[in-house]
Amino acid sequence: MGGFSLLPLTDFTAGSFPGFTMAPATGWLWPWDRPGNYGWYHVCWLVIMVLACLFFCLRFARRHEERTDVRVIFGIGVFLFVIELYKQVFYTVDAGHYQWYAFPFQFCSVPMFVALLLPLFKSERVREILYRFLAFFGLLAGIAVMAYPDSCFHTDYVTILIHTMLWHVSLVVMGVYLIVSRGYCSDPKRMLREIGGGTLVFSVAVTLALAANLIGYKLYFGTELNRTGEILFLMYISPYYENPFPILGTIKEQVPFPVFFLAYLAAFAVGVTVLWLAVFGIRRLTASVRKREPLSSPTAKP
Repeated sequence: MGGFSLLPLTDFTAGSFPGFTMAPATGWLWPWDRPGNYGWYHVCWLVIMVLACLFFCLRFARRHEERTDVRVIFGIGVFLFVIELYKQVFYTVDAGHYQWYAFPFQFCSVPMFVALLLPLFKSERVREILYRFLAFFGLLAGIAVMAYPDSCFHTDYVTILIHTMLWHVSLVVMGVYLIVSRGYCSDPKRMLREIGGGTLVFSVAVTLALAANLIGYKLYFGTELNRTGEILFLMYISPYYENPFPILGTIKEQVPFPVFFLAYLAAFAVGVTVLWLAVFGIRRLTASVRKREPLSSPTAKP
């Protein structure tokens, strides 16, 4: 994902990345035991995530202003770009060559590109579609890692561990901010429309990733030219490598690849639907406690 890459058939202990040799830069190494799920390091970042969400929602999202939304999302996109640039340079310098497994076009990193491109689109309808992708697919990616970050902690480098948490906290903040600011998940009649916009962007991203994986494999990564053993596995969608996701990996082994491709898209759409329903439920619960009706926001876009 954006802040990390989970490659199949690989043990991701420190120093075991394909084509990636850890340099003895002891000053950069994590001085304590490897972080784990809901250990002190993880909990600290969960607290930071909650505080950041509260700040952005109370300070900016309550304005319900289009101009503010564009500035906030673009600003987070620039922040993600800067820390990702650091990670790419760090990995390249440390290994002596570019690390293609870490190319930032995964489920967690696509939101960075969407956030950076957002101001270029003057059409409110197009921007709304991009907002919905960030609000649901970006939030789903962030929550997945922040809830179970163990696979992100297989590195000894302090700055990369910090990068990972900063990245996924930012995804959660973007998603929560947009849900509050745009009034998403407030009306069941708009559920399919809100999810559909994000699914369209996700489908385009997955299609581009698949095309790049296929072309890259034929021209370089699957040939004798690839002497470092690198692989290009964008969005974890390729007929040449095992899919790392538990259920999808099993499906891929049993069905033709075109069927798996559709199952891949459907699986993420289902995940986003569950997320939408969960947020809607939270809205309903909050409204019942506060006895505030109706739930729908006047700023929500059709």
